[in-house]
Amino acid sequence: MPMNTVIREKRKELGLTQEQVAEYLGVSAPAVNRWEKGNTCPDITLAAALARLLKVDLNMLFCFRETLTQQEVNNFMNDTAKEIEKNGIGAGFAMAESRIQEYPNCGALIEGMAMLLDGSIIMAGIPEEEKNSYQKRVGALYEQAMDCDDEKIRSRAGYMVASRYLHSEEYEKAQKIIDRLPQQEALDKNMLQVDLWKEQGKFEEALKLAEKKMLQQSVEVLGCFWKLITLELELGNDENAGRLAEKAREMAEIYDTWGYNGLIGLQTLALRQQNVEESLKLIEQMLEQAFSPWKMNESVLYHELYPETVANVSVAEKILPPLLAALESSPEFDFLRPYKEFERLIEKYRKRLQ
Repeated sequence: MPMNTVIREKRKELGLTQEQVAEYLGVSAPAVNRWEKGNTCPDITLAAALARLLKVDLNMLFCFRETLTQQEVNNFMNDTAKEIEKNGIGAGFAMAESRIQEYPNCGALIEGMAMLLDGSIIMAGIPEEEKNSYQKRVGALYEQAMDCDDEKIRSRAGYMVASRYLHSEEYEKAQKIIDRLPQQEALDKNMLQVDLWKEQGKFEEALKLAEKKMLQQSVEVLGCFWKLITLELELGNDENAGRLAEKAREMAEIYDTWGYNGLIGLQTLALRQQNVEESLKLIEQMLEQAFSPWKMNESVLYHELYPETVANVSVAEKILPPLLAALESSPEFDFLRPYKEFERLIEKYRKRLQ
């Protein structure tokens, strides 16, 4: 709970009025009222006396074990990422869960650690049984984040929980979570902010925010295309799926996204149709894309959004291991296993990682 809530609830639990708290501390009743509304905070010199009056310790009053700044959260996550890189995913989980036990009500920390660990599982290339065990622990963290005070974090965590229930075919549970999620607002305040900054002459800030919105939109649009392709295939409409896959590739080019994204729809179609020649060609193209950095700074759409130092990074070492592991073990590639070319592709890109 934030400090204002602690003061208000503990005062009421003890049957004290704001006037009584004010008299005890030698301040005015309106000052106590402002504390409880969160408009101001008590002077640090009053903290010990206020804690004694409310019968709480200073840790609870100041929310030391609940509230962290975003920078503190980022620092903890960076430390955890380094631990995973140095000592493996098990050590990373231990560090993350230890931090969360320390700050069990900090939604930003719980969500951030869940996302970090979730991504690390994908990149780890570990056996399926071990992966499932870690995934359950990540799912528990997302569910814990759903109980935090931040509405945005609750919504994002709920989305991840619902997605997991869908994946595990627990449809009733997924529906209950979906019903709890807020409806997305039709109006976007970011575009209003862009207009305001433009009128104020803050052109660089406005451009960067507009580029961020463009990037978010590209993710949403391409994600919708991939779902449309899958649904058309489920309905047996292969021709529609093929046309959508081509449009998705064109849209990926329009949005200047990473080349890998433009191939996903086409690969989905080729795999579903078990088209050996097309599947092998697309798999090689997608594996090759892992070595092709997404040069966002060279795109007219995103050149202000990220500095050049982070725009030209190859992701091969992170994305190739899980991709190759999927090629070797996923049932959707079983129809390709009798072909030497399929084995050659896997071997070729494993060697390139060495």
